[in-house]
Amino acid sequence: MLLGIYVIGLAVVALSPVSPIRGVDLSQELDSAGLGWVTYTQLESFANVMLFVPLGLLIALLVSTRWWWAVVVVLVLLAGGIELGQALFLPGRVPTIDDVLANSTGAVVGVAIAAVIRGVAYLAKRGRGADRARPVAATKLNQ
Repeated sequence: MLLGIYVIGLAVVALSPVSPIRGVDLSQELDSAGLGWVTYTQLESFANVMLFVPLGLLIALLVSTRWWWAVVVVLVLLAGGIELGQALFLPGRVPTIDDVLANSTGAVVGVAIAAVIRGVAYLAKRGRGADRARPVAATKLNQ
């Protein structure tokens, strides 16, 4: 359900006729936060990375770890498809290879976060199993 909602939101953002952050001037807010050195291009690139992090994370958590490479490939193709769609059908948008690279980076980061989550869960489960196994092993040694 969460993945479905996110995909709908992604479609709205990626396929809207005009970029959601086009014309937004955040220079004063960035200056007041001590980030006056951040350019619009850097901000847009960061937003493109962050757009695909949740997608990579959610999909990677739904599939077996052996298919994570496919998650990355599919999301790279999706990023390219979005930019192609913008180029062909949305004259108000400016598709770039930089957007594809940023989206792809976000997908990889999302899959990496899923790997950390699964690793921590595995170690926690393994630790609980080891705690339960100790009394049994100790019992066998005492027999």
